[in-house]
Amino acid sequence: MTDDPGAPVHKLVHGWGFTSERTEYRKGEAVKVLFPYIATDTSYSFYVDGKDADISYEDGIFVIRFIMPDHDVEVSYTSRNTMVCRGPGPGFFSMNPPGGAERPASEEDVALPEGEWACEHCGARNQGRFCCECGSSRPR
Repeated sequence: MTDDPGAPVHKLVHGWGFTSERTEYRKGEAVKVLFPYIATDTSYSFYVDGKDADISYEDGIFVIRFIMPDHDVEVSYTSRNTMVCRGPGPGFFSMNPPGGAERPASEEDVALPEGEWACEHCGARNQGRFCCECGSSRPR
């Protein structure tokens, strides 16, 4: 806390997934925000409307530290799925195939290599438990 108890209080505004000790800080106070909701195969970018924010990854949690400036601060993030899918080529299906061709409705329509499956929602070829395009679970 700053030495001036009469200093204006500023808000720390953050969305879903973030946690912090408080939501109001005075200028000059140290702020620590945690983001523990980490998904595998996902790349995160954080935005902090404060000066000189330090973002680190500690014990499976993103930790954002900064000194509260003389204004409200917003903390947010964007994420992008980084799973690798097969690209366009033989056997690749797309929601909008070239030339308006219709994609197969299910895995049975196309012989897939061992261990691969076609998503019944978007048609993407996959090897993991979830579709790399739309995130649907592998059918049982």
